This record gives sequence, structure tokens and C-alpha cells, in this order.
Amino acid sequence: MLFQDRPASNVIPFDGVFDPPQRHKPVTRTSTRIARRPGAPHPPEPSAQSSLEFLQPVPPTPRKLSTTVEAVIDCDAPVAAPMHRACAAAIDGSMILIAYGLFLTVFHLLGGSFPSRKPVILVMGAAAVAIAMFYGFIWVCAGGQTPGMRALRLTLINFDGYPPDGMSRWLRYLGACLGYCAGGLGLLWALLDEESLAWHDHISKTFPTFHGPETSFVQRR
Repeated sequence: MLFQDRPASNVIPFDGVFDPPQRHKPVTRTSTRIARRPGAPHPPEPSAQSSLEFLQPVPPTPRKLSTTVEAVIDCDAPVAAPMHRACAAAIDGSMILIAYGLFLTVFHLLGGSFPSRKPVILVMGAAAVAIAMFYGFIWVCAGGQTPGMRALRLTLINFDGYPPDGMSRWLRYLGACLGYCAGGLGLLWALLDEESLAWHDHISKTFPTFHGPETSFVQRR
């Protein structure tokens, strides 16, 4: 070597090459049989995890009437009694009569006469029907609660207990017209129905119920 006095190297010398680390072999467990004394109880075997048994929910059943017939009304709101509905109808009928009286008064003041001829009688009858239908049309557009219903603290809801939509109010209006055209049979049906529902109630799936504080006259059944 040419240079004897060279500085010490910073590299650490290795005497040999390291062998790669050996992977540990999995230890296999050998089953050993433990001697057991005669008559000794068997050791408890490991059992599976216990599961909780939950009760199955009771499926909803439809409401039953006193005659075990399924009710069409799903909510718990009571249906207005026929007497209260008749009183509300009487108040609304009086409003229609007042409007018809105003019509006849204006007709007379404008120079009209009332001869007892058949065409005139038919026109007057058609005017009364038109006024009644227009009265119902106004309150259908206004929400369905007529002055008679307000006086008796009645409100309209559907069979699920919610306020009716516009389509339900129109169906109720048309069903009421059908009941009147049948000679009032659609209204009298409420006296025979077990849930006190008339034709227009079944057609529109709505009915009047109570709201607000009760009085000596307006009471729930």
C-alpha cells in the first residue's frame, strides 16, 4: 500500500453477510387428553353466544265497530251528531233563503212582476237552485267550513284525521248535490249508518267533527 498513515474509515466493517431472519413457524396445538377420574362430571363445553329473543310487534288491526264490522274512519275524532249537522244545515238554509229574498226584492224593484204562470215559476225555482249551488260553491273554495258549521263549532277532516284537500272538498260538494237530488236520501242515510256518515261523507272520505270548547248545546257523544 502506498499510503500507510491514512485516516481511519467511517465505514464499519462487517465480518460476514447476515442471514435473512427466519420466519416463525406457526405453533400447532396438539390436543391432549386429560385423564379424568371415574364419576367426575364432564367439563362444560363452550357454547355459542346467547341471542336475545325480542317480541314481534303486533300488526295494526283495523278499527272494529260494535257489530265487528271494520270501520271506515281510521282516526279517533268523533263524528258530529245528526242533530248538530241538522242545526248547521238549518243555519245555512236560512242564509240561502235570505239571499233568495234579496234576489226577489231586487227583481221586483227593477220592475219585474210575479205572474202565476208556469214558465215564471220554473225560472224562480231554477234561480233558487242556482243560489243554493252558488252558496255551496263559495264555501268549497273558502275551505269547506260554512257559517252553520262555524256556529256549531264543526270542522271538516278526512278519515285519517287531517284537513281535506281541494279534491276532497269538491267530491263532498258533488256528493251533497247528489244526495239532495235523490230527495234527501243521501242526507237521511246518516240516520241509518253505524258511523253516522251520509253519502257525501263516504264519497269524499271526509266528515264533520267538533273543535273548540264544548258548551251545554255542543257536546261530544
